[in-house]
Amino acid sequence: MEHIWNDQKRFNSNFVDYKDLTQEQRVKHTKEYSLLLIDEIMELIGETNWKAHRKNKDDFIESNLKEEWTDMFKYWLSIGLIWGFNPYDFVKEYERKSSVVEQRYKQEKQLEFKANKVVGVDIDGVLAKYPEHFLDFVNRKMGTDYSVESLTDYDIYEALDLPENVTKELKDKFRQSGEKRFIPVLNGAKKFLKDLKKNGYQIVLLSARPYKKYRRIFADTKEWLKKNNLVHDAILWDEDKCARLIKEFGTDKVKFFVEDNLENANDVADLSKVYLLNKSYNTGKTKGNIVRVNELDEIMKMEGFENEKK
Repeated sequence: MEHIWNDQKRFNSNFVDYKDLTQEQRVKHTKEYSLLLIDEIMELIGETNWKAHRKNKDDFIESNLKEEWTDMFKYWLSIGLIWGFNPYDFVKEYERKSSVVEQRYKQEKQLEFKANKVVGVDIDGVLAKYPEHFLDFVNRKMGTDYSVESLTDYDIYEALDLPENVTKELKDKFRQSGEKRFIPVLNGAKKFLKDLKKNGYQIVLLSARPYKKYRRIFADTKEWLKKNNLVHDAILWDEDKCARLIKEFGTDKVKFFVEDNLENANDVADLSKVYLLNKSYNTGKTKGNIVRVNELDEIMKMEGFENEKK
């Protein structure tokens, strides 16, 4: 594949100076190649004799179709060359995107399962060691010494004594870097999920991660779950994730939630029991349907779970 990349770049160098491309020029060339690509797509469609009023439906020339298909590829490849993408980038992103497409397909179907016992488990702060991992990222970038114990507010912008624009930039870099693939798993998380399954619960993991803005977050999260063998039946992505789960299954089927966000816990407590993992950033008044715990294994005992040995 690399020789194809090099050959196309060699030819394009007759028209494009790859060494000194400005951002404005990259955008200009991307627009031009995209319009040319669209034109080739229309020519390919034309070769299929798709129009209903055309009489010569059998007049189909396969070699013409192959040529238009190849022309499409060459313009598609040219767009990647403008931005410095290489064959390895393509293979990696192809595999990542395939994983995302498959997961999105399952996402639309996965909440259709029938279950009498459903539990909603938040990912960040319950299964994933967050915000600790983000603070480690900040410390590496800024030479600071933040720790989760110093956080007294769930809003990271309020919790850190950094200019808001700096915190936003750090968040942006964190989300684009793929760091979410490497977040440590909190103690007892893997066993807790296994115990839930052993006791007949359907597990829906909950996340408000901005996967629509940062598209790689979807695949990064899926990779993280698989790598750490965190069993689950579905993932629900929603800003109002707890209420959405109640809407999908009803209050009689959703037995409880596990959260680390005080606001989320109080919002859903009128509808369902919530176990709130104690954190420095979630101190405050809770509603009567919220049970504070220090460790996930406390939930197992309170619910009378049969525990996994491993």
